[in-house]
Amino acid sequence: MNRMPFLPFVLFTLAAVSSAPLGAATIRFPQDSAVLDARRDLGAKGDGAADDTAALQRGLEASSGHDGQPSRILFLPNGTYRITETLTVKARVGPWVYGESRDGVIIRLADHSPTNITAVIRTHPSDTEAGSADWFMRCFRNLTIDAGHNPHVDGIRWFGNNSSLLKDVRVIGTGKVAVNTGFLGQNGPNLVQDVLIEGSFETGVRSAWNWGQTLSRVAVRNARREGVYVNATVVGIEDLIVENTPVALHNEYPNDWTWWGGVVALAGGRFTGGDPRGPAITNTSVLYARDVTATGFGRLVHSSTPGGSVAGPKLDEYTSHPVQRLFADAPERAVRLPSLPEPSFAWETNPALWVCANDHGAVPGDNQDDTAALQKAVDAAAAAGKTVVYLRGIGGGDPNWYTLNGEVRIHGSVRHVIGLGFGRIIAGPEGRFIVDDRSAPVVKFQHLQAFGGRPPAVENRSRNSTLLVESCDLRIVGAGSGDIFVTDCPSGIELRSPGQRLWARQLNPEGDSDIGLVRNHGGQLWALGVKHEGRGVRWLTDQGGRTEILGLFNYGPGIATNDFRPMFTVSNAVFSAAGVREISFGNTFPVKVRETRGGETREDRSDGWIGWALFSGQPPSAPRP
Repeated sequence: MNRMPFLPFVLFTLAAVSSAPLGAATIRFPQDSAVLDARRDLGAKGDGAADDTAALQRGLEASSGHDGQPSRILFLPNGTYRITETLTVKARVGPWVYGESRDGVIIRLADHSPTNITAVIRTHPSDTEAGSADWFMRCFRNLTIDAGHNPHVDGIRWFGNNSSLLKDVRVIGTGKVAVNTGFLGQNGPNLVQDVLIEGSFETGVRSAWNWGQTLSRVAVRNARREGVYVNATVVGIEDLIVENTPVALHNEYPNDWTWWGGVVALAGGRFTGGDPRGPAITNTSVLYARDVTATGFGRLVHSSTPGGSVAGPKLDEYTSHPVQRLFADAPERAVRLPSLPEPSFAWETNPALWVCANDHGAVPGDNQDDTAALQKAVDAAAAAGKTVVYLRGIGGGDPNWYTLNGEVRIHGSVRHVIGLGFGRIIAGPEGRFIVDDRSAPVVKFQHLQAFGGRPPAVENRSRNSTLLVESCDLRIVGAGSGDIFVTDCPSGIELRSPGQRLWARQLNPEGDSDIGLVRNHGGQLWALGVKHEGRGVRWLTDQGGRTEILGLFNYGPGIATNDFRPMFTVSNAVFSAAGVREISFGNTFPVKVRETRGGETREDRSDGWIGWALFSGQPPSAPRP
């Protein structure tokens, strides 16, 4: 194992800081075998008095498809669900849990619970042994977690790998850590998005000892010690709000192993009402930050690193360590692409406007091509002015997937394609979904995963339609000019059209590649929170493309010493990566970056593990976006 000091870590910046996350609109599902209603089907009362622990625990297990049964959505109608023990996710895959409304669905732990109860919800079967990083597709959305009055209890012990999403969730009560992603090793990557933490917790979010974390639009109020605590992991953060809390962000080494230090990229922060004697941000590790304001603190940043401290109250751009460059005239700053949030997408609450593809002939597990059935479902929905096409979740062992060998075109009124549970689809070489000029203005794909097989492609060929891809491992292709938003996806990406724009949050493409898992041929690509595993080229940017990464963890499982494929290839293009960490239990990448300007090519051959605050690969004349 090569022992090398951490080099600088860089973060990406958000253009503006939003207000505290708002509760999502009402969510409803059709009455279907793919949906479990906690009251109707499981006997939960939701009246705040009855003990609903057993009913909700059964629901978690049934949603994940235990005993070979199909996976399903667990739907919680509005109500207060009183529990007396930790709700525990035991399955490797799932569950998919949706509340009717964020503030109307409350899972509340009874006050003064025994000290052996550590959390309201835990998405791993153990409090002490991770076992492996093989716990996938956790989804908790649109509900409130109430720790009650239990100062020793966490709101949620959040654990998930590669694709897991905690979204539109409020955490309240008196407890220890509101969202604890650092209670076990082997955690991540996963996404915490649009989460509001209130009440009285010692720490708002704890990220430690995991394989990457993405925090998007998180607000923490009234924490007793710190808003966000980080060590021993890479965390990409955007639009962080911390109010009435002594320290907004604390980033440190867990010990004297410098390569395990926290690596934080913070783009956009608003911190108010802190300790007037202390800093808003304390840092002893790798930090990139930009567009941050702090009022009510003694200073904005206190750091023992070469970047030093910042008095405040405003911070434009900060790196804790010197910027890495291959060309001396590259600017010592990030690309700073515009960082747009995902566009508003209204959930369809009228069950009559949902169409089930299974009712049109789609059958999982028979190894027969489902292309015609899927297209038939889309065509029928469009003809009737309906908006949602869904697949029932699969269950059991292989073969258990739907098969897509041809093209399915999304058109007319259809704007949402979703799996209710584990919507597993495996594709042939030509298997793909097409969004084009006949499609709705915004089209969303959700809960469609190949999970070990060949994923279908989803192509945005339109001039103006926006493509949203959430919690899917579809291969994403930009072949038009419409925008693309990618959220919580272990997906490969290719932007083929000059100027096409893509924003990614929690991206986890893995595998071996000679040409790049993510390829930007002349487009504009912004990514917050990225994790890789495997060998060969990770990112390729060429043909004048512009790429910005904020928070990237690269795990190489032993790279051959004569494998000179770089992590990053930049060819006559613009590229920056903030907060980059590479570790490997074996050889690391011999070539970290290969950059070409005109006819000159240079390489970074840093030896061993790295932690960069910022890498800048930009011609000095590159125009600002």
